[in-house]
Amino acid sequence: MRATIVIPSYWGRSSSEPINLEDSVYDHPTPLDSNGTLGRALESINVLSNRDFNVVVLAAATHPGLYARVEEKVNSIVAPFRKSFPVACLSHSFEAHLKSTHGGAGFEDIVSLTGYSNIRNMCVIAAELAESEVAVLFDDDEVYEDPLYLDKVFENVGREVGGKPLELIAGYYLQPDGGYLVSPGGKWWLAEWPMVRTMNEAFRIIGEGPRLQLTPFVFGGNMVIHRNVFRKIPFDPYVRRGEDIDFLTNCKFFDIDFYLDRELSIRHLPPEKNAPPWQHFRENVYRFIYARAKLAAQSPGEGMRMVGLEELAPYPASCMGDDLEDLVFKTSVLIGMKCLEENDELGFTESMRNIYLARYDAAPEFDPYKYFIDYQKRWARFMSALSEDRESSMKLLEAMDG
Repeated sequence: MRATIVIPSYWGRSSSEPINLEDSVYDHPTPLDSNGTLGRALESINVLSNRDFNVVVLAAATHPGLYARVEEKVNSIVAPFRKSFPVACLSHSFEAHLKSTHGGAGFEDIVSLTGYSNIRNMCVIAAELAESEVAVLFDDDEVYEDPLYLDKVFENVGREVGGKPLELIAGYYLQPDGGYLVSPGGKWWLAEWPMVRTMNEAFRIIGEGPRLQLTPFVFGGNMVIHRNVFRKIPFDPYVRRGEDIDFLTNCKFFDIDFYLDRELSIRHLPPEKNAPPWQHFRENVYRFIYARAKLAAQSPGEGMRMVGLEELAPYPASCMGDDLEDLVFKTSVLIGMKCLEENDELGFTESMRNIYLARYDAAPEFDPYKYFIDYQKRWARFMSALSEDRESSMKLLEAMDG
């Protein structure tokens, strides 16, 4: 069995350049005038004792004007590691190649390196082209510390659990302090937002019970997806963030569950987020209102499962209830007060605007469940075509050797 370790890496403007509201919003894109954390992540791969893997780094820029510079920068970081393991950098030029190859069949919109969900879809596209049975998703602000990480993946993926093959495995993050709980960080402006509290409630299964357990959460930077699943089920492109847990829900629609492996950990060492609080929170507003709408729009179908909010409790269910707009109101007011304290008039205005957006803009004007089911059918056809795309596969495999 072979795995492809796929690492999305997000890159933005130089640190001296001002914020551009046209740029794609990611938690902490690396400024082009620094080397960021990607090299550290790649170096940590050398700790793995099982070598039945290859590596793909996806270099995503926050703006089209940065495409060429980002690709050159990330290639320069990746190249030295080819002495240690097969590794390729895929960026916007490869995105253009795939669009050209498959656009004529109506799949051009499926290939994209913009937005969290699209980039996660590119992760499994890369695993398919790398001829791997398993996609192991890893982020560039993490490090491997367990030499047996891949051995543990291969030990469990494909085995029977609960009468069905185990094809989705969730690992978890160790925080910089060595624990797995998320620190509230003293952010008083998030006192009304239940996310951190209920995440930590959900994380209790990491410390207790059997090694493999059904889980309502998954971390995008530590998840294992078997080919049988990624050929069938995509990440939803309309999801602006939280694409990992939304993918867990998508899989539940098709009666496929993630199991948490209590022994499958990586170390998470994120830099500070550089988006202002109101902008980061806005992404959560759109995320949870969309997720709630998709769950509410479910309809019975052959081979499908109706997923209840209780399957996602305590988190993310805590942010998907009938009180969501009220929680957004309270949190936006608190973030606005923080902005006033810092004489940030723009931040205050945008914080208040989040209240309006939650009530009048964030809810999709289409049926999000039907959209996803239709997209899933197109995805399955695309992945079938991709599995026969020898030219693109060879292009990727040759890039791994430089």
